[in-house]
Amino acid sequence: MTILSEQQFAAEPGVTAPRVVLLTPSRGLGGGIERYLDTIEDHLRAGGANIRRFDLLDSSRSLTVRTQASYILRTLASIRRLGRVDSIVVGHVSLAPVACLAARLTRTRRVPVMFYGVDIWGGGRALRRLIARDPLLYPVTISSYSAGGLVSVGLAQILQPGIPQVWRDILLTEGSRQRPLSAVPTVLSVFRLGVWKAKGLPELVEAVTAARAIVGPVQLVIAGKGPAPGALHELVAPYEYIELHESPDDAALAQLYATADMFALCTRTRTAPPFSGEGYGIVLMEAQLAGCAVVGPASGGSRDAYLEGVTGRTPLDESPTALAEVLCDMLADRVCLARMGRRAAEWAQGATDPANYTRLVMATLTGAVPRATSGPAIPSQRGRRAGQTTGHLRLPSRRQPTARAHPPTT
Repeated sequence: MTILSEQQFAAEPGVTAPRVVLLTPSRGLGGGIERYLDTIEDHLRAGGANIRRFDLLDSSRSLTVRTQASYILRTLASIRRLGRVDSIVVGHVSLAPVACLAARLTRTRRVPVMFYGVDIWGGGRALRRLIARDPLLYPVTISSYSAGGLVSVGLAQILQPGIPQVWRDILLTEGSRQRPLSAVPTVLSVFRLGVWKAKGLPELVEAVTAARAIVGPVQLVIAGKGPAPGALHELVAPYEYIELHESPDDAALAQLYATADMFALCTRTRTAPPFSGEGYGIVLMEAQLAGCAVVGPASGGSRDAYLEGVTGRTPLDESPTALAEVLCDMLADRVCLARMGRRAAEWAQGATDPANYTRLVMATLTGAVPRATSGPAIPSQRGRRAGQTTGHLRLPSRRQPTARAHPPTT
């Protein structure tokens, strides 16, 4: 059992706990949306909500017309038997029609619909019109950038991704360890290895190669959930200064974050098929929790995930030249870079405070803001980070200035 928060929450006196239905596209299949919704579910429970969750897909069900039809009928029948429901949280815009029907069956007054990125500037115009015209439905998204893209749908509320308590503690603990400064600076990038092109790895490799010609030796470390495609192996094979870590466990990934000099996420924004873009970039926050300064994508919603010029930097555009310029500026003064990393850890720790996130989740999705009470910590269902399992660690002390080292080769 993991611990979500050291604060316990309660509804205001005389107010019953919110009854919430959570419609999700999947459970147990991994991916950013699933992790986001899992964390939201944990914080809804921490805030005192009573939750019924309905998953479209799991490990035993694939996406077919029959599966979708069965989900609609089964979900509506179950929701109808629930009686009063205060909020129906729609975990993906594709489930909005189900929520419309369910809201009428239960006289629900709040139906927040989650948007993430590609679903905003991709297809789905009919679904967006449905949300814009239905008075019960309102958009919720993960960044101010995404909220701007939803202006034709409505005034979107912002609910940025949260980080599970246990994974947050691991990152803070690893980042607080004292290490000698490594001889060669390291640039780290973390993403699902299957989408390496959309995450801008070719441009990052070119930029690091250019930076090496100016500032001297630099190591590039790539990590993420694998397996890595053959084309990715072919890309990095000629470069002796590139390390590839496939599906590192929590401890290994936390060490990679904490021992890197800087973290770079270089997602490409594409508004035509194949669509791609970065709605937020939770890995940027993970890196900062471990005390690592960051470089975010030139476009997208990632600027909400760090402080420009304080905890990270942003290239002028998506070109390798612009990225290389930022890398050179930051790597030229490693003392200043380490100072930026310490500021990043301090800021990220405050920005991801679990109790504050519980209040935000409850206010955004149910309209009820729980009050904190004294008492035992609240148990959580999960303690997961991006696609992996976690252990548990105590909260760390503040990161020390010398906490830098080169990650081990595996």
